[in-house]
Amino acid sequence: MIRYIKKYYEVLGNKIIILLIIMQTAALIEGFGISLILPIIQNEELENNRLLQFFNWMFNLINLDQSLINMLIVLIVFFIFRAIILVFQSWFQAEIISNNLINMRKNLVLSLIHSDYKFINTQNRGTISNVLNNEIERVNFALDQLLAFIVSFITAMVYLLVALIISPVVTIFLAILSIPIGLIMLRLNRMTSKSSKALTDGSNKQQNFVLEIIENIKYLKSTGQYPGISKKMSTEIVNVGKAYRKLKFIQSSSTFLFEPLIVVIMAILIYFFTEVRKSNIIEILFLLFIFRQAAINLVATQAPYRKFISSVGSMEIYFKLQRKLDDNLENLSPNGDDPNFNTVLNLKNISYSYKNEKALNNISLEIKPKTTIAFVGSSGSGKSTTANIISSLLKPETGNFMMGEKDISDINLSKYREKIGYVTQESVVFNTSIQENISLWRKKLNFKKLENIIDQTGLSNLFENNKNVNDSGNNLSGGERQRLSLARELYRDSELLILDEATSSVDSLLESQIETIISKQKNDKTIIIIAHRLSTIKSADMIYVFDNGQIVESGKFDELIQHNGIFTNLAKKQNFN
Repeated sequence: MIRYIKKYYEVLGNKIIILLIIMQTAALIEGFGISLILPIIQNEELENNRLLQFFNWMFNLINLDQSLINMLIVLIVFFIFRAIILVFQSWFQAEIISNNLINMRKNLVLSLIHSDYKFINTQNRGTISNVLNNEIERVNFALDQLLAFIVSFITAMVYLLVALIISPVVTIFLAILSIPIGLIMLRLNRMTSKSSKALTDGSNKQQNFVLEIIENIKYLKSTGQYPGISKKMSTEIVNVGKAYRKLKFIQSSSTFLFEPLIVVIMAILIYFFTEVRKSNIIEILFLLFIFRQAAINLVATQAPYRKFISSVGSMEIYFKLQRKLDDNLENLSPNGDDPNFNTVLNLKNISYSYKNEKALNNISLEIKPKTTIAFVGSSGSGKSTTANIISSLLKPETGNFMMGEKDISDINLSKYREKIGYVTQESVVFNTSIQENISLWRKKLNFKKLENIIDQTGLSNLFENNKNVNDSGNNLSGGERQRLSLARELYRDSELLILDEATSSVDSLLESQIETIISKQKNDKTIIIIAHRLSTIKSADMIYVFDNGQIVESGKFDELIQHNGIFTNLAKKQNFN
């Protein structure tokens, strides 16, 4: 538990220390307030009691007689003061818990955004989604339960301190009798922690399967292939159910076991000290009242502690993911030079691998400013990897990526990326309006420019009908999603525009319209086109032909057609003469 308190301290800072001080103050006031009952029932046999001596000193200090009315007034003042502190504690605790949830979710998303792209691609999407949507809630719930545990524990300790002052012998005797309870609870808590981790692991697998089914629902339904994955999904759901059932059984068992054991111990205590040792009955009864208050609070620690332990799996996976993301934050060179897109982009002897599989093998190419460059080749030949290196998403393993005379590592990458437009193979759309999909929630909009781009990209009908994008664009056609992505990048006025299969999902008419739009951008920005359709790159200033991670041909369209190489074969397959 100490380890997790340290984790929360790292997140919350001194706020949690202040809250603990408030909790301890409230508990001390409650404990000593209850103890004021003892002077009210005092008699000659109790005059040497150390707690009574303390209250005698306190009343003398404030110059009050120890009359019944004065003691009752002090008792009332104690509990009014305690109530005020508890109200403030509740507000402060709610403030901490709500802000913690906000900050955890915000920090995780920001860490995800700023993490190295290569690292992100190695992470399980189901796990990330589960942590963001579910496990963070349980981590925050664990904080709430931890604070509830601490409140009850501190209060119980204060009552035991009072008991120790009144009668050290009885208190120590009680502590010895309580050892078996502690051992049983320790065992149950370990079982709870183990079951919690199993439940979290199962939830991650289940979440991943759900995402895969949703993403592939069209294929599964149209081909009737869902029985197999449904069976696997059912197995994961059953496993999660079993883990949940086991966790709940352990939690309830610890509750039912704790209370009868406390009653047995108190019965032994009463018999031994009243019948065997012949102790004063008033002192024993008052001690039993104090022990009862301590026991109530100790019992109250069990529920939040078990709930806290049951969230250990969530805490482990959240803190592990947060740590991994923080350890893999990319260096954006914030103090680097401003990018200059009027200089040549040079890739020199670049190599790159995915899990020891070579994606690029010692390629070199040059991109002059305000020119249109095309990458062609079969799937997996290295085109998109090269584009990702140019966009600075990936860092080459060997070789240099230069912007003019400067290595890309010496350029401020945040400013560099702000000048890049990227229409990826996977159309990027958001569940909002067409306008906000294009503007990405910018406050200041150029409506004339926006309407012009919407018209040019054939989105006027969607815009005029106020159509919203739903379910990650599932209510749009593939062509509409691609045109929406293109419209966004055209609106941004980027200096380098990368089009990765930007017209693969549109018909020939719209393809021609988009080519016209792109051709109008030629003198304003550098354009990189990745295409399977050669018709979209006929006017490119330079074409690079990729094959197995290498550039095997380069030149203009007409030159490559006459070369009788890979490009010529591609042209023949697409009926180019």
